[in-house]
Amino acid sequence: MKVFLSVGERSASNYVYHIFKDIAGVEFYGITDERLESIGFKSLAKIEDLSVVGIVEAVPKVPFVYGLWKRIEKMAPEMDAFILCDAPAFNLPLLKRIRKKVKKVIYFISPQVWAWKEGRAKLISRMVDHMVVILPFEVDFYKRYAREGFFVHFVGHPLIDLTKPSLEEKEVKAVAGGEKYLALLPGSRWSEIKRHAPYLVKVLECLKPKLPVLIPTFESFRDYLQAQFNGFPVKLLTTKDMENPSYNLMAYADFTLLASGTAELEASLLGAPHLVFYRVNPITYLIGRLLVKVKHVALTNLILQREVIPELVQKSPEKLCRLAKKFEENPELKKEMEKSFKELREVLGGESAIQRLRELFLKLLYQ
Repeated sequence: MKVFLSVGERSASNYVYHIFKDIAGVEFYGITDERLESIGFKSLAKIEDLSVVGIVEAVPKVPFVYGLWKRIEKMAPEMDAFILCDAPAFNLPLLKRIRKKVKKVIYFISPQVWAWKEGRAKLISRMVDHMVVILPFEVDFYKRYAREGFFVHFVGHPLIDLTKPSLEEKEVKAVAGGEKYLALLPGSRWSEIKRHAPYLVKVLECLKPKLPVLIPTFESFRDYLQAQFNGFPVKLLTTKDMENPSYNLMAYADFTLLASGTAELEASLLGAPHLVFYRVNPITYLIGRLLVKVKHVALTNLILQREVIPELVQKSPEKLCRLAKKFEENPELKKEMEKSFKELREVLGGESAIQRLRELFLKLLYQ
Protein backbone atom coordinates (compact mmCIF):
# COMPACT_ATOMS: atom_id res chain seq x y z
CA MET A 1 0.00 0.00 0.00
CA LYS A 2 1.22 3.50 -0.87
CA VAL A 3 0.06 6.49 1.17
CA PHE A 4 0.89 10.17 0.68
CA LEU A 5 0.90 12.22 3.87
CA SER A 6 0.93 16.04 3.77
CA VAL A 7 2.09 17.57 7.06
CA GLY A 8 2.53 21.33 7.41
CA GLU A 9 3.55 21.80 11.05
CA ARG A 10 5.87 20.20 13.60
CA SER A 11 3.08 19.50 16.10
CA ALA A 12 1.13 17.47 13.52
CA SER A 13 4.35 15.71 12.52
CA ASN A 14 4.85 14.66 16.15
CA TYR A 15 1.38 13.08 16.24
CA VAL A 16 1.99 11.33 12.90
CA TYR A 17 5.35 9.98 14.07
CA HIS A 18 3.84 8.33 17.15
CA ILE A 19 0.77 6.99 15.32
CA PHE A 20 2.55 5.50 12.31
CA LYS A 21 5.99 4.52 13.63
CA ASP A 22 5.03 0.86 14.25
CA ILE A 23 2.92 0.33 11.13
CA ALA A 24 4.35 -2.20 8.67
CA GLY A 25 3.36 -2.92 5.08
CA VAL A 26 2.72 0.71 4.09
CA GLU A 27 5.00 2.87 1.94
CA PHE A 28 4.68 6.46 3.13
CA TYR A 29 5.53 9.44 0.93
CA GLY A 30 5.01 13.10 1.69
CA ILE A 31 6.02 16.37 3.24
CA THR A 32 8.20 15.36 6.14
CA ASP A 33 10.86 16.18 8.70
CA GLU A 34 13.83 14.21 10.01
CA ARG A 35 11.73 12.21 12.51
CA LEU A 36 9.29 11.00 9.86
CA GLU A 37 12.19 10.12 7.59
CA SER A 38 13.71 8.10 10.45
CA ILE A 39 10.69 5.75 10.33
CA GLY A 40 10.85 5.31 6.57
CA PHE A 41 8.83 8.21 5.10
CA LYS A 42 10.08 9.15 1.62
CA SER A 43 10.34 12.92 1.43
CA LEU A 44 9.03 15.07 -1.41
CA ALA A 45 9.58 18.29 0.57
CA LYS A 46 10.35 19.45 4.11
CA ILE A 47 7.90 21.02 6.56
CA GLU A 48 10.28 23.99 6.83
CA ASP A 49 9.83 24.64 3.09
CA LEU A 50 6.21 25.58 3.79
CA SER A 51 6.37 27.14 7.27
CA VAL A 52 6.13 30.89 6.73
CA VAL A 53 3.95 33.38 8.56
CA GLY A 54 2.61 36.47 6.79
CA ILE A 55 1.70 37.42 3.22
CA VAL A 56 4.95 39.22 2.42
CA GLU A 57 7.06 36.32 3.73
CA ALA A 58 5.02 33.86 1.67
CA VAL A 59 5.49 35.58 -1.70
CA PRO A 60 8.95 34.09 -2.46
CA LYS A 61 7.52 30.63 -1.75
CA VAL A 62 4.75 30.84 -4.36
CA PRO A 63 6.69 29.28 -7.30
CA PHE A 64 7.96 26.49 -5.06
CA VAL A 65 4.45 25.72 -3.71
CA TYR A 66 2.88 25.63 -7.18
CA GLY A 67 5.65 23.33 -8.37
CA LEU A 68 5.14 21.08 -5.34
CA TRP A 69 1.39 20.86 -5.94
CA LYS A 70 2.07 19.77 -9.53
CA ARG A 71 4.57 17.11 -8.44
CA ILE A 72 2.13 15.70 -5.87
CA GLU A 73 -0.72 15.79 -8.39
CA LYS A 74 1.40 13.75 -10.80
CA MET A 75 2.02 11.13 -8.07
CA ALA A 76 -1.64 10.93 -6.99
CA PRO A 77 -2.80 8.05 -9.27
CA GLU A 78 -0.05 5.83 -7.81
CA MET A 79 -1.28 6.36 -4.22
CA ASP A 80 -3.85 4.18 -2.46
CA ALA A 81 -4.73 7.03 -0.08
CA PHE A 82 -3.92 10.61 0.85
CA ILE A 83 -3.77 11.80 4.46
CA LEU A 84 -3.88 15.59 4.80
CA CYS A 85 -2.99 17.09 8.19
CA ASP A 86 -4.43 20.51 9.10
CA ALA A 87 -2.43 23.25 7.18
CA PRO A 88 -5.51 24.36 5.16
CA ALA A 89 -3.67 27.05 3.17
CA PHE A 90 -1.60 24.32 1.54
CA ASN A 91 -3.78 21.23 1.86
CA LEU A 92 -7.15 22.52 0.63
CA PRO A 93 -5.82 23.67 -2.77
CA LEU A 94 -3.96 20.34 -2.94
CA LEU A 95 -7.20 18.50 -2.13
CA LYS A 96 -8.93 20.10 -5.13
CA ARG A 97 -6.08 19.02 -7.40
CA ILE A 98 -5.85 15.37 -6.33
CA ARG A 99 -9.43 14.46 -5.40
CA LYS A 100 -10.38 12.90 -8.75
CA LYS A 101 -7.05 11.12 -9.07
CA VAL A 102 -6.88 9.30 -5.73
CA LYS A 103 -8.99 6.49 -4.30
CA LYS A 104 -9.34 7.72 -0.73
CA VAL A 105 -8.77 10.99 1.18
CA ILE A 106 -8.47 11.17 4.96
CA TYR A 107 -8.18 14.57 6.67
CA PHE A 108 -6.48 14.39 10.07
CA ILE A 109 -6.78 17.40 12.42
CA SER A 110 -9.51 19.74 11.28
CA PRO A 111 -8.66 23.32 10.37
CA GLN A 112 -10.30 25.70 12.86
CA VAL A 113 -13.38 26.09 10.68
CA TRP A 114 -15.53 26.43 13.81
CA ALA A 115 -13.66 29.67 14.61
CA TRP A 116 -13.53 31.28 11.17
CA LYS A 117 -13.67 30.52 7.42
CA GLU A 118 -16.51 28.05 7.91
CA GLY A 119 -16.81 27.73 4.14
CA ARG A 120 -13.79 25.43 4.31
CA ALA A 121 -15.91 22.89 6.19
CA LYS A 122 -18.28 22.65 3.22
CA LEU A 123 -15.34 21.99 0.89
CA ILE A 124 -13.93 19.34 3.22
CA SER A 125 -17.26 17.53 3.60
CA ARG A 126 -17.70 17.48 -0.18
CA MET A 127 -14.23 16.19 -1.09
CA VAL A 128 -13.02 14.13 1.91
CA ASP A 129 -13.98 10.55 2.72
CA HIS A 130 -12.97 10.44 6.39
CA MET A 131 -12.34 13.29 8.81
CA VAL A 132 -10.33 12.34 11.92
CA VAL A 133 -10.74 15.11 14.51
CA ILE A 134 -8.90 15.57 17.81
CA LEU A 135 -11.36 17.92 19.54
CA PRO A 136 -14.65 16.30 20.62
CA PHE A 137 -16.93 19.24 19.78
CA GLU A 138 -15.82 19.05 16.13
CA VAL A 139 -17.96 15.92 15.65
CA ASP A 140 -21.13 17.89 16.32
CA PHE A 141 -19.88 20.82 14.26
CA TYR A 142 -19.47 18.69 11.13
CA LYS A 143 -22.97 17.22 11.49
CA ARG A 144 -24.30 20.29 9.74
CA TYR A 145 -22.28 19.23 6.70
CA ALA A 146 -23.32 15.57 6.79
CA ARG A 147 -23.50 13.76 3.45
CA GLU A 148 -23.39 10.16 2.29
CA GLY A 149 -19.81 8.98 2.08
CA PHE A 150 -18.39 11.57 4.51
CA PHE A 151 -17.55 10.20 7.96
CA VAL A 152 -16.23 12.05 11.04
CA HIS A 153 -14.29 10.15 13.70
CA PHE A 154 -13.12 11.10 17.20
CA VAL A 155 -11.24 8.56 19.33
CA GLY A 156 -9.13 10.88 21.49
CA HIS A 157 -6.45 13.56 21.44
CA PRO A 158 -2.82 12.37 21.01
CA LEU A 159 -1.58 14.92 23.55
CA ILE A 160 -3.26 12.87 26.29
CA ASP A 161 -0.49 10.30 25.83
CA LEU A 162 2.33 12.61 24.77
CA THR A 163 2.08 15.43 27.33
CA LYS A 164 4.02 14.07 30.28
CA PRO A 165 7.13 15.20 32.18
CA SER A 166 10.21 13.11 31.49
CA LEU A 167 12.14 14.18 34.61
CA GLU A 168 11.47 13.74 38.32
CA GLU A 169 10.25 16.75 40.30
CA LYS A 170 13.46 16.91 42.37
CA GLU A 171 15.60 17.00 39.20
CA VAL A 172 13.66 19.93 37.76
CA LYS A 173 13.61 21.88 41.00
CA ALA A 174 17.35 21.37 41.39
CA VAL A 175 17.83 23.11 38.03
CA ALA A 176 15.24 25.76 38.93
CA GLY A 177 17.10 26.60 42.11
CA GLY A 178 14.14 26.44 44.48
CA GLU A 179 11.14 24.46 45.69
CA LYS A 180 8.82 26.94 43.97
CA TYR A 181 9.21 28.82 40.71
CA LEU A 182 7.18 30.74 38.15
CA ALA A 183 7.21 29.52 34.50
CA LEU A 184 6.84 31.93 31.58
CA LEU A 185 6.13 30.78 28.02
CA PRO A 186 6.24 33.75 25.63
CA GLY A 187 5.55 31.69 22.48
CA SER A 188 7.24 29.48 19.92
CA ARG A 189 7.53 31.86 16.94
CA TRP A 190 9.80 34.86 16.48
CA SER A 191 6.80 37.13 15.99
CA GLU A 192 5.36 36.02 19.35
CA ILE A 193 8.68 36.31 21.15
CA LYS A 194 9.20 39.88 19.94
CA ARG A 195 5.67 40.93 20.91
CA HIS A 196 5.49 39.14 24.25
CA ALA A 197 8.95 39.55 25.78
CA PRO A 198 8.66 43.36 26.33
CA TYR A 199 5.11 42.79 27.60
CA LEU A 200 6.30 40.19 30.13
CA VAL A 201 9.10 42.49 31.27
CA LYS A 202 6.39 44.94 32.36
CA VAL A 203 4.48 42.11 34.04
CA LEU A 204 7.58 41.17 36.05
CA GLU A 205 8.19 44.81 36.97
CA CYS A 206 4.71 44.80 38.50
CA LEU A 207 4.95 41.33 40.08
CA LYS A 208 8.39 41.87 41.65
CA PRO A 209 8.68 38.06 41.87
CA LYS A 210 10.34 36.54 44.91
CA LEU A 211 10.41 33.14 43.22
CA PRO A 212 12.85 32.13 40.47
CA VAL A 213 11.39 32.71 36.99
CA LEU A 214 12.03 29.94 34.43
CA ILE A 215 11.52 30.34 30.68
CA PRO A 216 11.65 27.25 28.43
CA THR A 217 12.62 28.31 24.92
CA PHE A 218 14.72 27.56 21.83
CA GLU A 219 18.42 28.28 21.39
CA SER A 220 17.67 30.72 18.57
CA PHE A 221 15.72 32.92 21.00
CA ARG A 222 18.14 32.72 23.93
CA ASP A 223 20.29 35.83 23.34
CA TYR A 224 17.29 38.05 22.60
CA LEU A 225 15.37 36.89 25.68
CA GLN A 226 18.46 37.12 27.88
CA ALA A 227 18.86 40.76 26.90
CA GLN A 228 15.15 41.51 27.41
CA PHE A 229 15.02 40.03 30.93
CA ASN A 230 18.39 41.31 32.10
CA GLY A 231 18.09 42.41 35.74
CA PHE A 232 15.30 39.97 36.64
CA PRO A 233 15.71 36.59 38.43
CA VAL A 234 15.11 34.80 35.12
CA LYS A 235 16.71 31.56 33.94
CA LEU A 236 16.36 30.48 30.29
CA LEU A 237 16.33 26.75 29.57
CA THR A 238 16.58 25.01 26.20
CA THR A 239 17.11 21.37 25.28
CA LYS A 240 20.84 22.00 25.85
CA ASP A 241 20.07 22.56 29.55
CA MET A 242 17.20 20.15 30.15
CA GLU A 243 15.30 17.42 28.35
CA ASN A 244 11.94 18.70 27.06
CA PRO A 245 12.10 21.95 29.07
CA SER A 246 8.55 23.19 28.44
CA TYR A 247 6.83 20.01 29.67
CA ASN A 248 9.18 19.47 32.60
CA LEU A 249 9.04 23.09 33.78
CA MET A 250 5.26 23.46 33.47
CA ALA A 251 4.64 20.13 35.21
CA TYR A 252 6.19 21.27 38.50
CA ALA A 253 5.79 25.06 38.39
CA ASP A 254 3.98 26.84 41.19
CA PHE A 255 2.24 28.85 38.48
CA THR A 256 2.60 29.46 34.73
CA LEU A 257 1.91 32.44 32.46
CA LEU A 258 1.79 31.44 28.82
CA ALA A 259 0.94 32.64 25.34
CA SER A 260 -2.23 31.16 23.85
CA GLY A 261 -1.68 28.12 21.62
CA THR A 262 -1.10 24.40 21.92
CA ALA A 263 1.04 25.06 25.02
CA GLU A 264 -2.13 26.07 26.86
CA LEU A 265 -3.73 22.65 26.36
CA GLU A 266 -0.42 21.00 27.25
CA ALA A 267 -0.31 22.95 30.52
CA SER A 268 -3.79 21.72 31.43
CA LEU A 269 -2.90 18.11 30.61
CA LEU A 270 0.21 18.46 32.80
CA GLY A 271 -2.03 19.68 35.64
CA ALA A 272 -0.24 23.04 35.69
CA PRO A 273 -2.27 26.04 36.98
CA HIS A 274 -1.86 28.88 34.47
CA LEU A 275 -3.13 32.10 32.94
CA VAL A 276 -3.25 32.78 29.20
CA PHE A 277 -2.21 36.00 27.49
CA TYR A 278 -1.78 37.10 23.88
CA ARG A 279 -0.86 40.31 22.09
CA VAL A 280 -1.32 41.21 18.43
CA ASN A 281 -1.28 44.34 16.31
CA PRO A 282 -4.36 46.44 17.29
CA ILE A 283 -5.67 46.40 13.71
CA THR A 284 -5.27 42.62 13.53
CA TYR A 285 -7.16 42.34 16.82
CA LEU A 286 -10.07 44.44 15.57
CA ILE A 287 -10.33 42.45 12.34
CA GLY A 288 -10.10 39.20 14.32
CA ARG A 289 -12.99 40.23 16.56
CA LEU A 290 -15.15 40.70 13.47
CA LEU A 291 -14.18 37.39 11.86
CA VAL A 292 -13.68 34.93 14.72
CA LYS A 293 -16.87 33.24 15.92
CA VAL A 294 -15.77 31.54 19.15
CA LYS A 295 -15.95 32.99 22.67
CA HIS A 296 -12.62 31.61 23.89
CA VAL A 297 -9.02 31.42 22.69
CA ALA A 298 -7.74 28.90 25.26
CA LEU A 299 -8.23 25.32 24.04
CA THR A 300 -9.15 24.15 27.54
CA ASN A 301 -12.03 26.62 27.61
CA LEU A 302 -13.14 25.73 24.08
CA ILE A 303 -13.20 22.02 24.86
CA LEU A 304 -14.98 22.36 28.23
CA GLN A 305 -17.22 25.11 26.81
CA ARG A 306 -16.73 27.44 29.76
CA GLU A 307 -13.99 29.69 31.12
CA VAL A 308 -11.71 27.60 33.28
CA ILE A 309 -8.53 29.49 32.34
CA PRO A 310 -8.65 33.29 32.52
CA GLU A 311 -7.81 34.77 29.11
CA LEU A 312 -6.01 38.09 28.82
CA VAL A 313 -6.00 38.87 25.13
CA GLN A 314 -4.81 42.38 24.35
CA LYS A 315 -4.96 43.26 28.06
CA SER A 316 -2.49 45.46 29.92
CA PRO A 317 0.53 43.92 31.71
CA GLU A 318 -0.84 45.40 34.94
CA LYS A 319 -4.07 43.42 34.56
CA LEU A 320 -2.15 40.17 34.04
CA CYS A 321 0.01 41.05 37.05
CA ARG A 322 -3.01 41.68 39.30
CA LEU A 323 -4.64 38.41 38.29
CA ALA A 324 -1.42 36.44 38.82
CA LYS A 325 -1.14 37.92 42.33
CA LYS A 326 -4.75 36.96 43.01
CA PHE A 327 -3.98 33.31 42.22
CA GLU A 328 -0.80 33.48 44.28
CA GLU A 329 -2.74 34.73 47.30
CA ASN A 330 -5.66 32.28 46.87
CA PRO A 331 -4.48 28.66 46.55
CA GLU A 332 -8.14 27.56 46.32
CA LEU A 333 -8.34 29.13 42.87
CA LYS A 334 -5.57 26.82 41.69
CA LYS A 335 -7.26 23.79 43.22
CA GLU A 336 -10.52 24.62 41.44
CA MET A 337 -8.63 24.86 38.15
CA GLU A 338 -6.95 21.49 38.77
CA LYS A 339 -10.37 19.80 39.20
CA SER A 340 -11.27 20.92 35.69
CA PHE A 341 -8.03 19.46 34.34
CA LYS A 342 -9.22 15.98 35.37
CA GLU A 343 -12.52 16.56 33.58
CA LEU A 344 -10.61 17.72 30.49
CA ARG A 345 -8.71 14.43 30.25
CA GLU A 346 -11.98 12.49 30.30
CA VAL A 347 -13.59 14.69 27.64
CA LEU A 348 -10.53 14.23 25.39
CA GLY A 349 -10.97 10.46 25.49
CA GLY A 350 -8.56 9.35 28.21
CA GLU A 351 -5.31 7.39 27.95
CA SER A 352 -4.20 5.26 24.97
CA ALA A 353 -5.40 7.77 22.37
CA ILE A 354 -2.34 7.03 20.19
CA GLN A 355 -3.21 3.33 20.06
CA ARG A 356 -6.85 4.07 19.22
CA LEU A 357 -5.77 6.46 16.45
CA ARG A 358 -3.37 3.84 15.05
CA GLU A 359 -6.16 1.24 14.97
CA LEU A 360 -8.56 3.72 13.36
CA PHE A 361 -6.12 4.68 10.60
CA LEU A 362 -5.36 1.03 9.82
CA LYS A 363 -9.09 0.35 9.57
CA LEU A 364 -9.68 3.35 7.30
CA LEU A 365 -6.70 2.61 5.05
CA TYR A 366 -7.54 -1.05 4.51
CA GLN A 367 -11.35 -1.00 4.37
